[in-house]
Amino acid sequence: WTLWAYNSNDYYTNVSTWSITVEYDNSTPSDPPVIPGTEYTGSTFELAGSSVTTDTLNVPDNGTITDINVTISGTTNDLYYINFKLISPYGTTVDLVTSSDWSGNTFSSTTFDDEASISIANGSVPYFGSFQPMGNLSDFDQEEMQGEWTLWAYNSNDYYTNVSTWSITVEYDNSTPSDPPVIPGTE
Repeated sequence: WTLWAYNSNDYYTNVSTWSITVEYDNSTPSDPPVIPGTEYTGSTFELAGSSVTTDTLNVPDNGTITDINVTISGTTNDLYYINFKLISPYGTTVDLVTSSDWSGNTFSSTTFDDEASISIANGSVPYFGSFQPMGNLSDFDQEEMQGEWTLWAYNSNDYYTNVSTWSITVEYDNSTPSDPPVIPGTE
């Protein structure tokens, strides 16, 4: 069990103890929920002030994307200055959030999911849960999932920003993926 707490101000807060009470019987428990898809995790990284920072993760498995979600956690002085995009191995780019779409100082297990019921622009700090991104993650559907994925981040201010964790969760099948784009002059 995990107690999750968020302090929205700079005041010291202390949880000295906590507990739960569980009532139970001897019946067979139900199966735990299963999150569909396969998760691939990127690295912790810091965003330099007034610049673009990227981090990559490699997906070693083959498959044709049918759905993809992105989860990011981190802290900053002000989210108003932070933009995130996801770039596929095909070069397809999807805006997850732009600076004017959110505010506050924390994003915690923020999942970008086309099927979410609320857009990131209508969320609130600490943005815990699932939100529709500004772009469409379905733009990645039918692409081959294998290869290097890039999380692109822009910090338009000099505030310190840390991405403590990020990942993509991919649902896929074995159908034939669409062809990658051809870059003129490379054939």
